Amino acid sequence: MLITLNYKITALYCRLSRDDDYHGDSASIQTQKQMLEQYAKQNQIHHTNFYIDDGYSGTSFERPGFQSMIADIEKNKISTIITKDLSRLGRDYLKTGYYLENYFPEHKVRFIAINDNVDSSKEHQDFTPFRNIMNEWYAKDISKKIKSAYHTKALEGKFTGPFAPYGYMKDPNNKHKLIVNPETGRVVKRIFDLARSGLTTFKISMIMNKDKILKPRAQIIKDHGKYVMDQFIKYPYDWSSRSVHAMLNNTEYLGHLVCNRKISKSFKDRTLTNVPKVDWIIVKNTHEALVDEETFDMVQSIISVKRTNVKETHTYQMFVGLLRCPHCGKTLSFSRYNNRKSFGSYACSTYRRFGKGYCTTHYISYEKLYSIVLEDISKHLKQAKINEESILKHILESNQIKQQKNLNRHQKDVLKFEKRVEEINILIKKIYEDRVNEKISEERFTIFLSDYEQEQKNIKEDINYLRLELCDYKDKKDETDKFLSIIRKYTYTNELDASILNEMIEKILIYDAEKVNGEKQQRVDIYYKFVGIL
Repeated sequence: MLITLNYKITALYCRLSRDDDYHGDSASIQTQKQMLEQYAKQNQIHHTNFYIDDGYSGTSFERPGFQSMIADIEKNKISTIITKDLSRLGRDYLKTGYYLENYFPEHKVRFIAINDNVDSSKEHQDFTPFRNIMNEWYAKDISKKIKSAYHTKALEGKFTGPFAPYGYMKDPNNKHKLIVNPETGRVVKRIFDLARSGLTTFKISMIMNKDKILKPRAQIIKDHGKYVMDQFIKYPYDWSSRSVHAMLNNTEYLGHLVCNRKISKSFKDRTLTNVPKVDWIIVKNTHEALVDEETFDMVQSIISVKRTNVKETHTYQMFVGLLRCPHCGKTLSFSRYNNRKSFGSYACSTYRRFGKGYCTTHYISYEKLYSIVLEDISKHLKQAKINEESILKHILESNQIKQQKNLNRHQKDVLKFEKRVEEINILIKKIYEDRVNEKISEERFTIFLSDYEQEQKNIKEDINYLRLELCDYKDKKDETDKFLSIIRKYTYTNELDASILNEMIEKILIYDAEKVNGEKQQRVDIYYKFVGIL
């Protein structure tokens, strides 16, 4: 007969690991509870208390029920622990062995695993460590099979996440398919529209907060009852810039399924680590898109630019990400004036950071830039309104000339590079012969060979790039209609804003001002989307 001391309790520990969600105890937990209660009753064990972990892996010991039991052991409240079998305690061989061989004996706690006939109060328990090893092997094997199953489903375009991305919901008839959530889908579209208009992620988060829109984690609490934490309950509308930025970067809003972005370190350590983007699993067109490709790409170019706040006004922000130095390729940074008539000016960021030894100023005042861009846009809007066929013909002829020039240049470069590759092959053959005939030393041969092979590798990469460019030029469809569809939206404009600029313009190159015939002139090249310079 088993005897427990009256002033200590016997812990009846139950654990179940699963992926699906149940409300309350699952059937398997109920089965374990019944078994442990019956065992305690048959052996006249009193003062029992259940410690339960429903939905927790045995490879981790950071489980609430288990930790609560350990806390009571530390308080000297527990004399005996009873589980259904050893695997309920854990599936990590080393940690399970630590508790069985060290921790429990040190705290004078008796351990019983019913189905494995383990009782630490009895001798001859030599087979217990082998059971622990088998339990760990089992956990490792199950982990591999689960990962393989998820990987297969991902390649098939099936959604396997516990919760749908914000803006979507799982199809009630197919949990592996995403459909648009009528409530949050509108919010996602609005966030992209706000970003497209030129608002920063911080300003967008403030608008969400002001309009009392639940942030993603708070929405999960509302819909699923998960992540119920104080900060999410107290501050359900406290959107962060990071959340907005992550949403604007999420390609799933284009209708593509994206999987394998994060993986756990091992079956023992569930800590998630980022996976390189090249290893992501992306299956296109698996669900309805919330934003189009054009809007998504435009937003990426806007949010990728680092912005610096300027007090009193944010007018200058409309040009952020569009201005480029034609010489070093870097962006132009803004400088605010406090005691001048001009609001401020732009200059090459390389020049401002490193000085004239690296690049020149490419200086232009805000007012001059604004005037040039507004005048150019207004001119093309007016032309399109008067004679759309004329501007269409001009764009087509301009594009054909530019494309032909690029084609000719790329074709010449490919021929030049291919010729150099053949020359390097001959040189490599020559140094091999010189080495065989001992005309050069082993050290010199190794240096020459390494240099030639590296040069050849670089040239082949350049050739591949140029051939792709040639294919793009030959296969590229005329995108003039896309540009015309944009300018048709604006029959007239007498002022600029970020929305107009980001929709119509790809980039603006600012050159240094020069004196021509005694007059100061400055070249500004405006590249319109789809058509380039007009």
